[in-house]
Amino acid sequence: MDALSQLFYLHGIGFEFTKYTGEQVFFSEETRKRALQCCGVDTNNEAGIAQLTYDLDASLWLDLVPSVSLVEQSTCLLKLRIDERQQYLAANIDVPSLGMHIAFDNLYNLAVTGEYYLHGVRYIELALPIDNMPIGYHDANVQVGEQHAITQIWCVPEQVYQVEDTKRTGLSIQLYTLKNRANLGIGDFDDLLALTKLCSSQNMDYILLNPLHLLFADMPERASPYSPNSRALLNPLYISIVLSEDAINNENLDAIMQQDDVAALIKSNDQFIDYENVSRIKYTLFEALYNQFELTASDERRQAFTDFCNAHSTTLNTLESDNLTFAYYLQWQAHMQLALCQKSCAERGMAIGLINDLAVGCAGDGAEFKNQQSLFSQGASVGAPPDPWAEAGQNWGLPALNPQSLINNHYQFYRSLIRANMQNVGGLRIDHVMAIRRLWWCFESNGEQDGCYVYYPFEHLLAILKIESHINQSIVIGEDLGIVPPEVREALASSGIFSNSLFYFEKQHSGEFLSVDELATHCLLMIANHDVPPFTGWWQHDDLDIKQQYKLITCNEYEQLKQQRIEEQQRLLRFINHHGNTTELLLHSEAVTVYSALALCLAGSQSRLFAIQIDDLDEQKYPVNIPGTDKEYPNWRRVLTHTSEEIFTKNASLLAAIDSIRKG
Repeated sequence: MDALSQLFYLHGIGFEFTKYTGEQVFFSEETRKRALQCCGVDTNNEAGIAQLTYDLDASLWLDLVPSVSLVEQSTCLLKLRIDERQQYLAANIDVPSLGMHIAFDNLYNLAVTGEYYLHGVRYIELALPIDNMPIGYHDANVQVGEQHAITQIWCVPEQVYQVEDTKRTGLSIQLYTLKNRANLGIGDFDDLLALTKLCSSQNMDYILLNPLHLLFADMPERASPYSPNSRALLNPLYISIVLSEDAINNENLDAIMQQDDVAALIKSNDQFIDYENVSRIKYTLFEALYNQFELTASDERRQAFTDFCNAHSTTLNTLESDNLTFAYYLQWQAHMQLALCQKSCAERGMAIGLINDLAVGCAGDGAEFKNQQSLFSQGASVGAPPDPWAEAGQNWGLPALNPQSLINNHYQFYRSLIRANMQNVGGLRIDHVMAIRRLWWCFESNGEQDGCYVYYPFEHLLAILKIESHINQSIVIGEDLGIVPPEVREALASSGIFSNSLFYFEKQHSGEFLSVDELATHCLLMIANHDVPPFTGWWQHDDLDIKQQYKLITCNEYEQLKQQRIEEQQRLLRFINHHGNTTELLLHSEAVTVYSALALCLAGSQSRLFAIQIDDLDEQKYPVNIPGTDKEYPNWRRVLTHTSEEIFTKNASLLAAIDSIRKG
């Protein structure tokens, strides 16, 4: 293998992949070289390539231990690398934080788990049995003879945190779409708090949220939660005015609420959120809350705010604002209100509570990128290769993390990101979970759009998910829709991570829907999510009408898609009529009738998590998002037609029937 080919492998630059059609696709050398260049590698510098190859491979065998040592909790074996002639030397391992000291008189008779020949010397990797230690990260000192090294031992559990293994039902929502009880134009944490009471009354165990990430206060129309400013911070627009202690006896706030523009917003009943107007008004109200805090807060509350700022200093320091204390205050309020909602879930007996959603990337001009720019590639963004839903592939426009840079500082960036998103919730859904193994990079090569897969330190990123889930007592769901390598599916399953299935896509080779008994068990099963039409819109072909209305498809494409949809509907009816206990349904059956029958069928599956989408209960026709569009359709803006209370009242008998089936 020549040096460049070896560097491709060591740097995680993919060689080939299997397309959704089954075709094996090989990447050209030019494509792979361009991917390396995006990582800052000069592919024309032979000496530099040779040195980098040495640094990523041979030189690692000269270190006693890597900077991070993965130790499986079940076996407790620490890997050590030495010149085989050093086996007679004594070894000592100290873990100061645990008061642990382990000594070996010599290194003979230990299992050899690897070897490497360098300059005629055989280096061996040995497995040292060490004492049991708690799950987490532990700094350790390792000494063999006169050679000394420092490593961080990660004690990794076999699986992520688990809840009792039984079938559970929950609600899937986009928080901003909830009919706001305060009539301020956008769903907030008070609406979520009310929803926890409604869900628990129907014996639901969780509420699956959209990403709550920080967006752009100065550009409020950038509304996509999947292209955020920062994934480690919360969006202040979700703060409820009435839940804030600083709203009490706040004369300035009361005066603002009487202003004409606020009164007009309260009286409005728009189908789509006007983010410009909503953001301007809510930030004016936030300033009134903050000024009240500054003037009247007790010493106890001021200390609580200071403690929050100290605990979250790393992420708070990434914020950009003319008034940083105000920005910190908003993060504090958002965290407290989210925690209040999770507390309500727990007090009402919901086994999981809130499930957060982690976007696959961040915007290229946001705080996360700007403050961690050295971790990202140069000129590459992430996306997806061609698949049945996007024949031309996808470029999501999010900057790609350099896999080698992630290793820096014991993977601190990814650890902090996961921990931030597991705070004050009971679960975390990871969008496009395949990214911890490989990501499709999009870049320009010779003036044309090009792309390939780039591989990431899978074992370490998976270990972080396992460790952090236990520290935060959070279940993990991996969104694995699309092209998923077999090793990812196997690793997720063995790690106790829930997969994520959309019923629309659960098909046999013949095109018919899988039977209920064939649906995955350790899985979050959904009929629809934010990237596909809500059921009523799907059944009535409203999504196709919308695409034609916005000139996203031609008349011919509309007719073709309509015919395909009718065939899909017939398949769905065959599924329901086979599994259901209702009178036979037909193509002219009402959408609500078909949806109810489908939901009852799927409730009988063995899937451990079954999520009902509130959009479907509200009989929505308009999607919240049409993938592949940005300015054409008002994505991430459509609100629900009815209040949460009205939706639950109307669907009470359906929800009770689903609960009965799930618990039967």
